[in-house]
Amino acid sequence: MTEVNTISVEEATAVARLRMNTTTLDIPKDFDRWSPDDMSDWLERTEDDPDVSDTDFYEAQQTVHRVLGVEDA
Repeated sequence: MTEVNTISVEEATAVARLRMNTTTLDIPKDFDRWSPDDMSDWLERTEDDPDVSDTDFYEAQQTVHRVLGVEDA
């Protein structure tokens, strides 16, 4: 079975905004079409990357959580 990731225009806009606002983070071009598992894996790798600023990671985390529908604690 093929998993299809369908996100809203608002969520796609959030990913585009993340791409524009971050300076130490490389956002893949098709990131907004990734599966939830792939997004989560990318976020984990990003957290461990010493070249990514805390500010950029936090913004990436907030965006991924928004796209995945995760409530922040």
